Amino acid sequence: MNFLRITILKTLLFLKHNLLYLILIFLILVGECFAHELENKEMAALWSNNLRILSCLTMGASYFQMQKHDFACVQKLFLISILLPIIISLSSYLIPERHAIVINIGVNIVILGLWIRIFKLLGASIIFKDQNNTFSKLIPAFFILPLLFYYFSLYQSLTIIFAILVLIYILVFSYTGLLAAFLPINEEKVLWIIFGIILLVLVNMMNGYHTFMQKISNAYPIIRTMTVISRCMIIYGMIGYVEEKIVVFEED
Repeated sequence: MNFLRITILKTLLFLKHNLLYLILIFLILVGECFAHELENKEMAALWSNNLRILSCLTMGASYFQMQKHDFACVQKLFLISILLPIIISLSSYLIPERHAIVINIGVNIVILGLWIRIFKLLGASIIFKDQNNTFSKLIPAFFILPLLFYYFSLYQSLTIIFAILVLIYILVFSYTGLLAAFLPINEEKVLWIIFGIILLVLVNMMNGYHTFMQKISNAYPIIRTMTVISRCMIIYGMIGYVEEKIVVFEED
């Protein structure tokens, strides 16, 4: 109960100190969703993608502002991971859709690779058996569920290239999620990162079904809202990690 109270208080404090950025991010999201529904499809693609780029830049600026006094290798890598989706937005209206999907998957794999590198730099290492059975608890969400969805929903409808790319993405994503659970930082921050990644699991499943199987009504605002929320959660989890890590080591 004490842990929950402290977590809520810290979260409220974070929201208070970064309220301007958060309001701006979600105003951009609203504008992006409205732009996507424009009758002129070319203008809809142009403005929604431009606003997605602005959203990434705003998230990057907010992270830099919060970490500028302690901007080392980990912070630089994480900032790059925040800004990399700009490539996806640019590709979606500069090149054919089929090629843009390949770039989308490739960029997301690179982002996960950066997160893996960051987590390892912070000392994360998967432990198969610990007193909390962390590995066993998270395997269904990060490994079994995505693979089952892939095999029973996507695999049959994908070409060989997309089948391989999506499978690689799922495996890298699963490893990233499991690795995050073993970050040696404050438990509150670990939970925010894990919740953010779990939300991305749902986003990926919905996005995969919408892209490769059948178009879902109003999928865009739902997927984008969940994506923005998950990224904000992960960004919050990555704030002030040095101080949290020092506290953990002192307690040991």
